Amino acid sequence: MSRPTSITAALFVAMMVAVAARASDVEKFHAVYSGFEELGALNSETGAILSEGKGSLELRLDRSTQTMTYTLTFSGLSAPVTQSHIHFGKEHVPGGVMVFLCTNLGNGPSGTPACPASGGTVTGTISAASVIAIAGQNVKAGDFDALEDALESDTAYGNIHTTNFPAGEIRGQVARGAGRDDD
Repeated sequence: MSRPTSITAALFVAMMVAVAARASDVEKFHAVYSGFEELGALNSETGAILSEGKGSLELRLDRSTQTMTYTLTFSGLSAPVTQSHIHFGKEHVPGGVMVFLCTNLGNGPSGTPACPASGGTVTGTISAASVIAIAGQNVKAGDFDALEDALESDTAYGNIHTTNFPAGEIRGQVARGAGRDDD
């Protein structure tokens, strides 16, 4: 009887190692959005935007499946939302659009959800097909590894564009770890 028990124990240990390895392929990131983080028009000197808008972005990166799920929640913006993205750029520096989170302009990749125009929550899944080329920053379309690299190197930010602020009304730098609502 000890032989089946040791086989069962070995299978259990192997299964737990596989589960642990799979779990290490998943990492959480988050951003807190504010007008104070925004830059104004791309490459402008206008600085922050005084906005009552606020928001948060929760990301769950799964390296093994090369997907990232997200929840974007926002409210209090000055005008209807036009679109939201993750950009490739350092804090307080503009960067190109890597992926769409939502759009009301019909300009995102197939399957991009609509933005709640006056606030709310939007969720989705990003894959390699979601990654947009940024020629000036050496990002190729479909390069999910580039998105991972941007997240891991603290060079990704999210922002929300409105009709009053087409270049972005609120912005948040993406950081490792879970946000306020998740441990």
